[in-house]
Amino acid sequence: MLLNKYLIGYVLVMVLVGCSKEQPNEVIEEVVTAKVKQFDVPLYGNYVARTDASLDVEVRARITGFVESVEFVEGSWVDEGDLLYTIDDRPYRAKLNRVKAALQKDQAALAKAKRDVTRLKPLYEQDAASQLDYDNAISIQEQAQASLSATQAELEETKLELEYTRITAPISGMVGSSEADLGALVGTNGISLLTTIQQIDPIYVNFNMSALDYLNAKRRMSSLMDQLQAEQKGKALEGFVRISLPDGSEYRYWGDVSFTDPKISPKTGTFKVRAQLPNPDSELLPGQYTKARIKLSQISNAIVVPEEATQVEQGGIYVMVVLDSGVIERRFIVVEHYGEQGIVVSGGLSAGELVVVKGLHRIRHGQQVKAISLEEFEKHQLTPNADHQLLAPDKPAKQEDKNKAQGV
Repeated sequence: MLLNKYLIGYVLVMVLVGCSKEQPNEVIEEVVTAKVKQFDVPLYGNYVARTDASLDVEVRARITGFVESVEFVEGSWVDEGDLLYTIDDRPYRAKLNRVKAALQKDQAALAKAKRDVTRLKPLYEQDAASQLDYDNAISIQEQAQASLSATQAELEETKLELEYTRITAPISGMVGSSEADLGALVGTNGISLLTTIQQIDPIYVNFNMSALDYLNAKRRMSSLMDQLQAEQKGKALEGFVRISLPDGSEYRYWGDVSFTDPKISPKTGTFKVRAQLPNPDSELLPGQYTKARIKLSQISNAIVVPEEATQVEQGGIYVMVVLDSGVIERRFIVVEHYGEQGIVVSGGLSAGELVVVKGLHRIRHGQQVKAISLEEFEKHQLTPNADHQLLAPDKPAKQEDKNKAQGV
């Protein structure tokens, strides 16, 4: 009888415990997904570069004299033909007047010599004048002509010297500091270099390219004819060049390769490349260091996955793929290239598959999830009643971790 009571009590306890432990429904996590895309991915070469003026002209004094005036503001923009300096022109004006007087004298001497020849010629033909007198008259005429020609040349030279007392800008550009102050002696016996003018629109960007990069860039040309035309223009390769500004942003104008050195340095295995870029607002100045980028080749029909979808463990790099059934599958991938548009994958994924980009910290392999597209997520930015855990950032794989996973 006592045993029956214990059995009944045990059964009642088990029933009560079973009733109190109702199995909860499994919560299906929401994850944000992105579609694996397929497109051509350009491969770029990145180089340390330096800007240089497309023209760098030294302004020098061509004559000797004292500076009377400096007509420009140092560091300002000057146009071709603008007056920069004036040199005391009084000695050259006096010389010009003296040469003009000598010219008149030579012209008068030549006129007299011609009259003498004209007067002696009929007399010589009639044997009224000797051969010697006639020859002397002709010789004097020729000497007078030569003297006149020399004086005319000296006159042209003197006019040039007078023009050189006004020093103008040979090109348009940014003018440097003045090396000669007011009253300074310039020219052969004084200061020769007065200032410099640099043309910075367009501006040159110089960098060194490796032989391998050169080979890849040359192969990118669509045909042998393109290569031949590039070489005829003094360029071993063609390609648009982009550079970065000191703040890290990309310069808004593209450049083109304008020159390639025809030989490779045996010491460094590189050769010089020069690109030409527009610089209408003078954002770039000569001598500043920057980073240049040029397209070398491309990966055609590349499989590209967002970098934030990748995770790293000892076995390698993997992504979480959402299958058609809504089940998570952890899948290892083979990375071919890290690009600006994502990671190029050479194995493990196919175009059109869905990979998780947000919510990675809350899912596991084999779990049932609800996939939300990245476009929908960004459009709605979560409603007030939505699961705000999706806003927690997922840490993408660090570059050093990826290198370790790949055995680099």
